[in-house]
Amino acid sequence: MTKSQFDCIIIGGGATGAGIARDLSLRGLKVCLVEKKDLSEGTTGRCHAMLHSGGRYVYKDKVAATECAEESEILLKIAPHITELCGGYFVAVDDEDVEYGNIFRESCKKAKVWCEEMSPQEFLQEEPKCNENIKRVFKVKDGYIDPFLLTIYNAYDAKLNGAEIRTYSKATDLIFENDRIIGIKVLDKLHNTTYELYGKITINATGPWAAYLEKDLQLEKNLEIAPTMGTLLVIKNRLVSHLINRLREPGDGDIIVPSHQSVILGTTSKLVALEELDNLLPDKEEIKYLLNLGEYLIPSIKDHRIIRFYSGARPLIASGGPLREASRKFDIIDYSDEGYEGLLTIFGGKLTTYRLMAEKTADLICEKLNYEAECQTAQKPLPGGEQKITQKVFEKELKVDEKTAFDMQYKWGTYYSDILSLCETCMDSYTSLNKPRTICECENVTEPELSWTNKNLMVKVMDDYRRRTRQGMGPCQGQFCYYKLANLEAKWTEKSHSQIMEELKTALQKRWKIEPSANEYQLRQIKLAKYVYLLGGNLK
Repeated sequence: MTKSQFDCIIIGGGATGAGIARDLSLRGLKVCLVEKKDLSEGTTGRCHAMLHSGGRYVYKDKVAATECAEESEILLKIAPHITELCGGYFVAVDDEDVEYGNIFRESCKKAKVWCEEMSPQEFLQEEPKCNENIKRVFKVKDGYIDPFLLTIYNAYDAKLNGAEIRTYSKATDLIFENDRIIGIKVLDKLHNTTYELYGKITINATGPWAAYLEKDLQLEKNLEIAPTMGTLLVIKNRLVSHLINRLREPGDGDIIVPSHQSVILGTTSKLVALEELDNLLPDKEEIKYLLNLGEYLIPSIKDHRIIRFYSGARPLIASGGPLREASRKFDIIDYSDEGYEGLLTIFGGKLTTYRLMAEKTADLICEKLNYEAECQTAQKPLPGGEQKITQKVFEKELKVDEKTAFDMQYKWGTYYSDILSLCETCMDSYTSLNKPRTICECENVTEPELSWTNKNLMVKVMDDYRRRTRQGMGPCQGQFCYYKLANLEAKWTEKSHSQIMEELKTALQKRWKIEPSANEYQLRQIKLAKYVYLLGGNLK
């Protein structure tokens, strides 16, 4: 009698872990994914949301550049509802950038990354807010991708195909049978209970946290991961319609990505210790540094409000050189080489290449299990991505304004009909027949969207809605929508009043945690929000 409950246990609920769960479940294997927080709450949810053309890596990382170019095309086909092929530009600001342009063009050719040179005048007609002194421009096929929904839709599809998805479940220890890993010990963080899971193979897909699970192994050589912290700023207003890259080797503050109604400026690269990974946050000097660099691309960028800032850690393979030279390629560690069977670790790579990473990992797992099944993830659309649903359809069918429809088209895809059917349930004195009630006015999130999310997308606590719908991500940072969401949770769930208030408090504190590095405007807003929730709900 075998102890194995699953064919495969996956630890880590980022894009890679969820991608592996989807791939294996589509092949017919019995899978369980565990994540210590919510899906996409770690590195995946703290990235630049960039669908890479590969242009950024053509000079020093041609393998990664080619992978990005190929995988980007696949993602645009299987996930049209959460991707935007807005296009990108590499722009030269100074003479050194101009000279790099020749290297860039030749490197793109070698890496099979499409690029086309255009005149600065043509570029400025497309992007008038950019630096008018731009000297040289190359166009590439960069795009935007929603990292939260990418992960969540992968996990959702895995669930639809029989996988178990367990969030707020921390893998604390490996379980051994002699020198074979046969399972994991798990802490259920919502109920403060522990249990064990058994599986034939365990996958460590925890990114920069990967070395944690090696603590019980006696290895000659431990994982050489260089977790580097990158900081990004979310700036109000969609200042550009395309991705803007500095025409040079990758550096700090040289990418601006349009994202819904805002832009994201980044990033930096700073080595951090493993014990710091759960509490990364920039200081005021780093924020100022990024804004100064951003001015080279958009001179007026400081005139626009910073909505929020955040820092994430990249799971890069250590190179022994400068942090920017760490490879964006990925690697799979098979511990059978070290005398331990039943454990694999996947790390490195980019968000754009998550699907390829999952495919290669799943291929190896099937080989070890003597199981024959082809990968389907390059052809089968993600849930909701069966066809592109245009903005006009959302406007007409859901009776919403242009901005709301614009945001909806990059979230729900073919699920718009399910959301439409829920509109009748959200009427109040301020809405007309079948017109959805808006809950988050900053990000144009409606009640039926939240209701559908509650029913389908594995919501456990109030803060989970944010990653699935963008509720609370706008300029007010949840100040005027969380109390409405709390009311909906009381209607939709059997949670007690005290539990809802505790979840509300946790969600708001995550929005307020930027306070130590906040500017004067953000400090005033946080103070006002705290008074609102203190007086309205005695929330301290």
